[in-house]
Amino acid sequence: MGASKQGDRRQIQTAVLGSIDSEEPLLLPLEAIELDAFRRHHEHDTFWCGLLLGGCGLQLTTKLYTDRVCSLSSSAC
Repeated sequence: MGASKQGDRRQIQTAVLGSIDSEEPLLLPLEAIELDAFRRHHEHDTFWCGLLLGGCGLQLTTKLYTDRVCSLSSSAC
């Protein structure tokens, strides 16, 4: 793991699969190469900031970074 990724202290958002009320948690890969495979595997799935986990309920998208850990985000979270 590179120095910039080791120093990244952000809390990674928790996501659920399929809907805001889903009970199926999802762990996003941290590395860019793993995120590509994750995206292919979940090509037809949606990711949500789940209400049961205390989230905002908005749909999330994956963010690919090569200089820091990959993440899930929403413009409102």
